[in-house]
Amino acid sequence: MVYTALTQIAGTRLQRTMPLPLRPVPEHLPDLSRAVYITEDEDGKICYVGSVYRPADPNGLASHIGEYLRDDPRTGKWSRIYVLPLRPDTSEVDVRRLGGEVAGWLLPYDRERWPQAS
Repeated sequence: MVYTALTQIAGTRLQRTMPLPLRPVPEHLPDLSRAVYITEDEDGKICYVGSVYRPADPNGLASHIGEYLRDDPRTGKWSRIYVLPLRPDTSEVDVRRLGGEVAGWLLPYDRERWPQAS
């Protein structure tokens, strides 16, 4: 995983670095309302890149991932999640743009719906 390069994409919007992978379990995820996340399968291949913007929910990332795990069977392949925590003042437009840039760079194989990079 090229986490350091991804932090460069986030630039000044990055709140802090979290280069270690996390388990795809909502209880193990950091309290974040804005983030870009990258999921890997057991083989280290990038499954999906997503973003979350939930300013009213301090556990927005965990809530979002929990919804995916409950509703989308493709998440069964998710083995690890890497997180780019974004600053609390990051706009929704910037969150989605950053998610799109990361997805365009990593080319996840489950990419029917990429975040917009416009």
